[in-house]
Amino acid sequence: MTRQDTPTPRAGTAGTPDQVRTVCSYCGVGCGMLLDIGAGPDGRRTVLKATGDRDHPANRGRLCTKGATTADLLAAPGRLATALVREERGAGLVPADTGRTLTETARRLRAIVDEHGPDAFALYVSGQMSLEAQYLANKLAKGFLRTNQIESNSRLCMASAGTGYKLSLGADGPPGSYDDLDRADVFLVIGSNMADCHPILFLRVMERVKAGAKLIVVDPRRTATADKADLFLRIRPGTDLALLNGLLHLLHENGHTDPGFIAAHTEGWEAMPPFLADYPPDTVARLTGIPEADIRTAAEWIGTAGEWTSCWTMGLNQSTHGTWNTNALVNLHLATGAICRPGSGPFSLTGQPNAMGGREMGYMGPGLPGQRSVLVAEDRAFTEELWGLPPGTIREDGSGQGTVDLFRRMADGEIKACWIICTNPVASVGNRATVVEGLRAAELVITQDAFADTETNAYADVVLPAALWTETEGVLINSERGLTLTRPAVDPPGEALADWRIIARIACAMGFEEAFTYDSAEEVFEEIRRAGNPRTGYDLSGVSYERLRATPVQWPAAAGGPARNPIRYVEGNGGGRGGGPVFPTASGRAVFHARPHIDPAEMPDDAYPFVLNTGRLQHQWHTLTKTGKVPRLNKLNPAPFVELHPEDAARLGIAADDPVEIASRRGKAVLPAVVTDRVAPGNCFAPFHWNDLFGEDLCVNAVTHDAVDPLSFQPELKVCAVALAKAAVPARTVATVPAPAARASAVPVVPLTSLTPLAPLAPALPQVLVPGGGPPPGPAAAFGLDPAPPRRPSCPPRSGSTSSASSRDWSRARPEYPSCRPAHRSGRITRNG
Repeated sequence: MTRQDTPTPRAGTAGTPDQVRTVCSYCGVGCGMLLDIGAGPDGRRTVLKATGDRDHPANRGRLCTKGATTADLLAAPGRLATALVREERGAGLVPADTGRTLTETARRLRAIVDEHGPDAFALYVSGQMSLEAQYLANKLAKGFLRTNQIESNSRLCMASAGTGYKLSLGADGPPGSYDDLDRADVFLVIGSNMADCHPILFLRVMERVKAGAKLIVVDPRRTATADKADLFLRIRPGTDLALLNGLLHLLHENGHTDPGFIAAHTEGWEAMPPFLADYPPDTVARLTGIPEADIRTAAEWIGTAGEWTSCWTMGLNQSTHGTWNTNALVNLHLATGAICRPGSGPFSLTGQPNAMGGREMGYMGPGLPGQRSVLVAEDRAFTEELWGLPPGTIREDGSGQGTVDLFRRMADGEIKACWIICTNPVASVGNRATVVEGLRAAELVITQDAFADTETNAYADVVLPAALWTETEGVLINSERGLTLTRPAVDPPGEALADWRIIARIACAMGFEEAFTYDSAEEVFEEIRRAGNPRTGYDLSGVSYERLRATPVQWPAAAGGPARNPIRYVEGNGGGRGGGPVFPTASGRAVFHARPHIDPAEMPDDAYPFVLNTGRLQHQWHTLTKTGKVPRLNKLNPAPFVELHPEDAARLGIAADDPVEIASRRGKAVLPAVVTDRVAPGNCFAPFHWNDLFGEDLCVNAVTHDAVDPLSFQPELKVCAVALAKAAVPARTVATVPAPAARASAVPVVPLTSLTPLAPLAPALPQVLVPGGGPPPGPAAAFGLDPAPPRRPSCPPRSGSTSSASSRDWSRARPEYPSCRPAHRSGRITRNG
């Protein structure tokens, strides 16, 4: 294996850096970046600095703290330079030749599939992979191995939004674009802390607010976004549907709907007025805890707005009725006609740099490339022709039941081998004990990552070394359907390879050479372009690597068309006809859905009286695989914590920084307390970033629920019932990653710990302890930010699990949805986030 597997850019000279145009690797905003390249101390090409690309339409030159510290990330130690192999369970991982490991891994996978059948093999992939890698993963799984077990971490983030879009509008993906943020008169931000999690887009929102637009924020927690709101609606967790239905009730009652649009472009409205009668303002106020006057104000602002845009993310999606939340939000746009026109539309924000591309490639559930489905005979036939397969090859039942179900099947012994690419499910999946149980039970666990130390790599039999996005070519698609080309700025370390190359090499070694022999990522992309879908408007025919080297392009992108195509379903931008939008449904009309309020799967009770909400912080991302290696970010968000209300803290005898045990029916975490009225009484909030690499009992997803939405199979990570208590142990300090050397070493980092029951991992990197538990002095001023408040982490000794067989079975129960109207349970308050 040589570096020639990844193109190498032209060399620079010391003091005169080249610039390479690329895109940020964090959230789904897709900010363009310029990387300054120069010679490092060892003479190798090195990224010296990252700055925002003023010519990129997503960010116009702005970067958040994570993007701005990209050079720090790329210089961090801990990269994988060769494959790692565990000779037997219980032994450590040791370096191995990558080429021989790929061949041997393919042989072992082939043997398992031949002996146990295709569904004994599962792929679990990521919204951080390139479009080309996502495409090849799905091609291998559904087309050639014929397994129905391919899932993505997008199931944890965006599945409910995608399913809701399909049911309401006929196809996945937002109908509008970021341009709507520059023209809206009212913003409804619900279930999203944009200021922290999508700060570049939130800056555009605030520019419009300064020009006179109104900002409505709906959240159970007073977030940084809520602090900027003209109207903050602090909602009881779990009552989003009641609020959305109540707003539509008032829009209808006040005459603020658009009967002409409803008649011409929608269906199903006739069922809505009688359904909405159950959601008068007083009832909605009682259910949601929002003052009736504020509900009326929100409806008035939306109803009288010239243009209005909604933005949402995990707060609506991570729910056992997340799909219904999306349907109810889209109902508001359909009723007011505020969709498919500049400044108006329902905009789902994505959390990974290519989660949108993965959904387009069909990398979870029944998906096939080009927004197709194995459940549709015509789509199977098209894809079989695209992939050169005999008719009938792609299975009609080739669809799994989601991430949670995949790992349960593994734990039950149905899935014998799992290949996990560019994601960390031991840390990120709700009720993570099931994931660990599944990885232990599997005969073969393969992980593929750029970094050696992850919680999931600790359970791997084989670890494959992946290149980062700055070391290879590939396409990433952002939240507004914009394609940006990543380009190689530096060489990958040692034998690391692009994700798509690893997938293709293993596929070839399994006997599929004819279908998986590619010379470049560009060649894979040319195949993807053939998957255009006239029914949904998915069109890449006007996109090529040559064009992307000059500018990002937004689909639907017909040949000869413009680079920006901001509105779908209308003439010239999505295949629509004149006279308004034509949606990709059987009738050409968008669909109203009457979605009643229902409770979350798990409600608080006497034993578990609090509701836990989880989320992200501004300067960290996901499970710290990347941001945890950036000292400047760790100074801004240095440690985990749990927020609880002062009244609850006083009753429990908890003071600031005290270790707090958060226990559910599934597990526990112990985190230092932050006492604040940002959360309401009876609620608590904890970020999910810190996990086993940083200490014991830090994993919030040991506590969270794995009940899923029965339509999208997305788990309800935003709501679970917990008990809080002051832990009877002293606080201990969390390890942080040291400042990087001038360049990451190409020496393999080994070994990780052997498989042990939920044991903390022993980081291969040195630990830097923060004196006194507080954060070290931070360069917050460099970003124009206030320093993060001191928070002392705690890492108490682990005690016995709080879970049991009976409670595990209970937690897996899936609620059945009522068919129409809500059952208002007196004396019972629903909670959600």
